[in-house]
Amino acid sequence: MKKLRSFYENPEKYATNTKTSKERVQYLESVKHKFSEGQLATYTTARKKYNTALAAKTKSKKSRKTDYNTILTEAFNNRRSVKIRYKNSWRTIDPYSLNSIYLVAYCHFAHDIRTFKIDRLQGAKLLETFNFDKSLQATAQNRLGEASNYRWHSGYQRRY
Repeated sequence: MKKLRSFYENPEKYATNTKTSKERVQYLESVKHKFSEGQLATYTTARKKYNTALAAKTKSKKSRKTDYNTILTEAFNNRRSVKIRYKNSWRTIDPYSLNSIYLVAYCHFAHDIRTFKIDRLQGAKLLETFNFDKSLQATAQNRLGEASNYRWHSGYQRRY
């Protein structure tokens, strides 16, 4: 069986967690009852290597994520600006609304209110206090409420 040979020879190659690699492993799993005794032993060995490689990649990905909630909460509570790295560019923001998933802030880069998904942040640094604008707070609260229903093709945000 060609797919089994490919999987056995390099199970780490399949540990990418992509849709295609998952489908291939699921296929092998669904037909393993047809394997001969030798093929089943080969598959079992390769599957253990695959599981180990997949777990290592998942753990590595999770450990690289930094929790910026503490910095953002500090900034929100004390009305401090934050310099964030988002979509590979640095921008200064003034936070107006915040929950565990989204941050709504005035973005100095875009000169407008923007919604940021917190888990997409690549860096955050506290800056000085900013002048709080009450008119922006209502807009920010509305945006935060709408954020969970947001989709790129039909959402309220513009790309920048």
